[in-house]
Amino acid sequence: MQLLTASLLIACMGVFSTPGYAQWTDAKIPGEKDRTVQGCAGETRDRGDWACVFVRCDQPGSPPSLYFSTSGPDIQGNIKLVIDEASFTLSVPDSPASPLALSTRAEVFPADLMEAMKAGSALSIENTDLKPPNNRISLQNSRKAIEQIESTCGRSYPSAASLWRRIRRGIFF
Repeated sequence: MQLLTASLLIACMGVFSTPGYAQWTDAKIPGEKDRTVQGCAGETRDRGDWACVFVRCDQPGSPPSLYFSTSGPDIQGNIKLVIDEASFTLSVPDSPASPLALSTRAEVFPADLMEAMKAGSALSIENTDLKPPNNRISLQNSRKAIEQIESTCGRSYPSAASLWRRIRRGIFF
């Protein structure tokens, strides 16, 4: 009986800890794995449709950027992101060249948006051509994924002077 209970517990832990399609993961775009994470709509109207939000470190030392990608028309203009009960207005300009293929970049977004994305349960993209359920993205595992990118962006490469200070401190202490 104990063996059966232990086996069942291990099986359940394995099933429920397995990442699902709608969870936040490393970006599936070649060359972006270490600097971009994505969250995509778990349900879509038609097979082959997608709607994803990317958090990307464009340049170390700068804050992360927010990108959108859909199978339909690009997300552009003034849009609204609704995270649980909070709303955030964003500007997504018509940008011809984005570093991420098939995506558009939010030009300006509120400082507390990333915190809301990390703490929220779901995000809805409004004032676009996206209709439910394509516009709804789960924020499951978003905290861990976004903090990974924030850490990557916050990493600054040490200068020769800072390396020298570390060596001197190590010698004298």
